[in-house]
Amino acid sequence: TIGDRYPHQVSGGQLQRVMTAMAMSPRPDLIIFDEPTTALDVTTQVEVLAAMRRIVEHYHTAAIYITHDLAVVAQMADTIKVLRYGETVEDAETRKMLSHPEKEYTKSLWSVRSIEKDEERSADIILRVDHIDASYTGSAKVLDDVSIEVPRGHTVAIVGESGSGKSTAARAITGLLPPSKGQILFNGKPLPATLEKRSVEQLQKIQMIYQMADTAMNPRHTVRDIIGRPLDFYLGLRGRERDQRLMELIEMIELDESFIDRLPAELSGGQKQRICIARALAAAPDLIICDEVTSALDQIVQKGILELLLRLQKELGLTYIFITHDIATVKAISDQIVVMLQGQVVEQGMKSEILSPPYPEYTQLLLSSVPEMDPDWLTGLLKSRAEESPVAKG
Repeated sequence: TIGDRYPHQVSGGQLQRVMTAMAMSPRPDLIIFDEPTTALDVTTQVEVLAAMRRIVEHYHTAAIYITHDLAVVAQMADTIKVLRYGETVEDAETRKMLSHPEKEYTKSLWSVRSIEKDEERSADIILRVDHIDASYTGSAKVLDDVSIEVPRGHTVAIVGESGSGKSTAARAITGLLPPSKGQILFNGKPLPATLEKRSVEQLQKIQMIYQMADTAMNPRHTVRDIIGRPLDFYLGLRGRERDQRLMELIEMIELDESFIDRLPAELSGGQKQRICIARALAAAPDLIICDEVTSALDQIVQKGILELLLRLQKELGLTYIFITHDIATVKAISDQIVVMLQGQVVEQGMKSEILSPPYPEYTQLLLSSVPEMDPDWLTGLLKSRAEESPVAKG
């Protein structure tokens, strides 16, 4: 049973349910939910939100729900308070604020959902993942006959719920997890399976930006050190030439020279992610893998990062693999979509094809699980799924 397991042996959704049970065990008058579903995929998020709402309603407990996702707030809150710089910007009943926000800042929180990239087609394939299997030591396959094609200068989004193999595919591409079968071709040539066997040039041309910028940077290193290291290692830049390129990269990510000597602790979440982008750019790569790079950021900062990545792609001809569980982000950034389930690719194609009906069953599940700016959305979704279940049908 779950009660006999350790935290590392259960899923993110199960952990959040256990933490909710812990918080409710002393029968509190008030419970505070602090970004409880931010790191969860959309299908798991629906289940956790439903469980939280059921418990709060059953025990008549007051709740404060802290989040940067307004569509989630719409499902959980009776009233919404919007804060900025420690002050209240707007405070209103949920339905009123969603339908008629009064302040410009509140309206801007909706804006990331309005970004949508026009897709492009290309036959020039920069990366080909060819029928690979992969597994961790002593475990079953986590990638099963996976094939993916990534066109040069385009963005391929890989979507799927937790455990689908999205991040494992990225680890295989970067050489962190060698495939046990199949091969990976980059610019038409086979890539060595392991990181250690790849040349400096092969390492240079594929870079990765991680979800948690906090843990992706050495807290003792300044921005100068963080961006400067790949300039030294890959390009051999020193002294004035290195400093000049540093300044160019800082300008490219829309920061200024005052950030050069700051430590990560002196940066906001969005600034940290920009520095991670600059570090990836410092290697002059052809392909950048972005692993959930906006999932921990608020809506406005998300929009800024997505617009920055789109601009850099246009200016530098970059190719992205974008791993995410956020369909709004997929619409904003991708040309093509790969849908993964239990280590397998179940659907892939152009964005317009994948996001247009009729949908395969699993793709339909993912799309229907994306919260909408409608307070009745979760109630309606749970009702429709209950009616469709075999138990409901008798």
